[in-house]
Amino acid sequence: MKRLLIVLSLFLFLSPGMAFAFESTTELFLSISEAYNDNIFLTSKNRKSDFITYITPGINWSARSPGNELRLGYSPSFSYFNRYDGANETSHRLNVSGNLTLSEALSFTLADTFVKSSEPADVRTVQGIGPLRGRVDRRVNTIDGILTYTLRKNLFLTMGASHLDTDYSEPGFSEVKTLTGTVGISYRATDRTTWSANARYVKYDYRPTSDATEQDYTLGVIHKLTPTLTMALNSGLFYIKIRDTGDSDTGFAGGADFTQALEKGEVSLSLRQSLTPGIDYGTTLRSQSVSLRLTKPITETWSTSLTGSFSKFKTIETNDVDTDETLFNFEVTYHFRPWGSLILSYNYIDHDDKITDRADYYNHIILLTLRLSYITKR
Repeated sequence: MKRLLIVLSLFLFLSPGMAFAFESTTELFLSISEAYNDNIFLTSKNRKSDFITYITPGINWSARSPGNELRLGYSPSFSYFNRYDGANETSHRLNVSGNLTLSEALSFTLADTFVKSSEPADVRTVQGIGPLRGRVDRRVNTIDGILTYTLRKNLFLTMGASHLDTDYSEPGFSEVKTLTGTVGISYRATDRTTWSANARYVKYDYRPTSDATEQDYTLGVIHKLTPTLTMALNSGLFYIKIRDTGDSDTGFAGGADFTQALEKGEVSLSLRQSLTPGIDYGTTLRSQSVSLRLTKPITETWSTSLTGSFSKFKTIETNDVDTDETLFNFEVTYHFRPWGSLILSYNYIDHDDKITDRADYYNHIILLTLRLSYITKR
């Protein structure tokens, strides 16, 4: 993370434009939350409930010039349990990202996200990691880089790489690392339609369990059906091979996304089938998911959001893992001042393990948050 920050800073401030002038924005914030959690340890039986206080200070900083931007964010969170104070912890979240214009035809995007927490909600903000087995201290670090080159006016070449690294403070979990390389070409046929072809290679490194390699080849299209409705489709094949056993499998990889812009707000529907590293299980999982999200301002000071998803996860060529996961979130926000807001949210999780009932759990969380912020620009 430290090396990435240095590289981003050098690229940003030595790039054309940024070396002469930039605008910076600093936000200092403090969130104080009170939560009721009816299953703090995510167990099937002997469920334990508690009231929890979260205190989260943080800072967000950005600097930008034409074609370039650097963003930094850090927020520790201190949790205090009313009855089970042995579960008290300090979690950390750090984000670094940058958009850099290297020339008229070449641009570069780099991002790093680090999360250390035993709260499943914190870890689930990292996309594509698979189902979570319970409450355990996890460390997850992701790095993504994308290089985009304009071949012609409407033709673009992209090359990317990403790295996922996970670690656990408790025994019984595998250390998981993935290294991904991607290459793609996209053609903007009209103002409404863009076609693409993509290839991806993934190396899964599980310790101490078996490694695997994956290849994906997909075709895609993004089409604006109406001025407010956008459709994105991609489909193709994946091929995966488990190194120790020699088992392999081929299947469909792809998905569909529909986004409808409302007069105020947005609604989106996503369907997807892919492979996921399954960080809590130490093996690659086939993933099928559907999700729906609605965001809508009610008035100038009130807004609401609703998110729901259902996912199925299963191991390749075995029955070691067969899990369904249902997530639901509803949130209402009251912006009482430009610098302050109140947020009331409800979260529901249903983890249904088809192999053993002992791994099942469900969880209801009600959270009330006061968020205060101070923003300066230079």
